[in-house]
Amino acid sequence: MSAVQAPPATPPAAPGRRRHTARWVAAAVVVVLVVVAIVAATRPSFQATQEASPLAGRPAPAFSGKTLQYGKVVSLADYRGRYVFVNFFASWCPPCQAEEPHLIQFANQQRTRGAAGAAMVSVVFNDSIATATKFVDEYGPQWPAVPDDGGAIANAYGVDSPPMTFLVGPDGRVVGDPLIGPATEQQLDDMLAAAPTGGSHG
Repeated sequence: MSAVQAPPATPPAAPGRRRHTARWVAAAVVVVLVVVAIVAATRPSFQATQEASPLAGRPAPAFSGKTLQYGKVVSLADYRGRYVFVNFFASWCPPCQAEEPHLIQFANQQRTRGAAGAAMVSVVFNDSIATATKFVDEYGPQWPAVPDDGGAIANAYGVDSPPMTFLVGPDGRVVGDPLIGPATEQQLDDMLAAAPTGGSHG
């Protein structure tokens, strides 16, 4: 009866080969971390979600005010006949800070469409005129931002914390449900495209 021989043991990897493999693994980890960092830096810490509102399909509460930028009086009625986003913001709100570049990019894209593009109006939420104006000056949005003395506008829209964004249709009625949290350009585009008459794509 012949003896069964054990297979020869695999020789240990050479030290140089182990170091080479470790370098590749470390490089791969660094690449993954860089990709994650880039994605995190180019999107809000979390995205807005649409939540049901009793205003959906109803006439949007009217409001007017002097813009922080120029002191010119604007009103929601000025935008009758076109789509307009009503965005509530505050300078002390980190999600508002994360959202603002996306709003600017969206507004710039819509501006290229002229009167066919959607407009935007921002409403200050529980913030001082001075700090809200500083926020607007820092980011440089090209749409009006109006104060909300006493919170009357926010109360009429049911806003209890910013950011919150409503879409008002050409007929002056609220279209669908608002976005709660920092909206992205894509979310605003999708909201507009889902409007009853199709909205206007970018």
